Amino acid sequence: MYKEVWNKYMKGFKFLLPFILVHVLFQNSSLNLDSKEYDFFAGNFSAFKQAVENNFMPILFNLFIGSLFYSFLTVVIKALINEKPINYRENLKQSLGVYFKYLVLTIITSAIFIGIMLLGFLNILMPIAFILMIYFNIILTPCKAYLVYNNTSPLTALKKGIEVGKKYSGEILLLGVMLCVIVGIIVGIITAIGIDVKTNPIAYAFTNFIGTCILFYLATFAMTICKKEEKSEGQILY
Repeated sequence: MYKEVWNKYMKGFKFLLPFILVHVLFQNSSLNLDSKEYDFFAGNFSAFKQAVENNFMPILFNLFIGSLFYSFLTVVIKALINEKPINYRENLKQSLGVYFKYLVLTIITSAIFIGIMLLGFLNILMPIAFILMIYFNIILTPCKAYLVYNNTSPLTALKKGIEVGKKYSGEILLLGVMLCVIVGIIVGIITAIGIDVKTNPIAYAFTNFIGTCILFYLATFAMTICKKEEKSEGQILY
């Protein structure tokens, strides 16, 4: 399945490239979240509170404008998966049709992760919170793709998306591990030649570009498994 997704991803890469460049341009530019300054899994609630206070407006911007961006992107990915011609104007109109539902689903999934983070503030529960964070990252992966692919309600997308996520949890986990290894190797090579990713703007932009490409490949994978589920459900009904 990975090769099938890769072939479709590369075939439609030129249509995804504008989204990748926009994502790289704005990635981390509006949120001032330093992992050392805001260690959410260190039992420090004040760090979480401070992060929200310092980034309240950027968080709102990412929530409302980011949801529009990702719904637009997901509609384009759906067209690529179904091998339909890409028309950005028409795709944008379609994304506006699912924007509110996408926004609601984003709020729901964000609330789930915030709840897990709050759980992690209790030192005794930090290991459980860490495991839950990984688990929900896996099973929630297809939810937004499911919403756009089937144009369904946020709650239905959450329920059905979790079912798809559980069914393909092994594939999603393996893919996540492989992608993390790839990123680690790239960062390791850059560091080995004496370039500091955090201080070198070119290296920083390059790693963000690679990371965004990987993120969009994962989104393409999520859309692909949603399409496969549609086919399997159709066969069962038949």
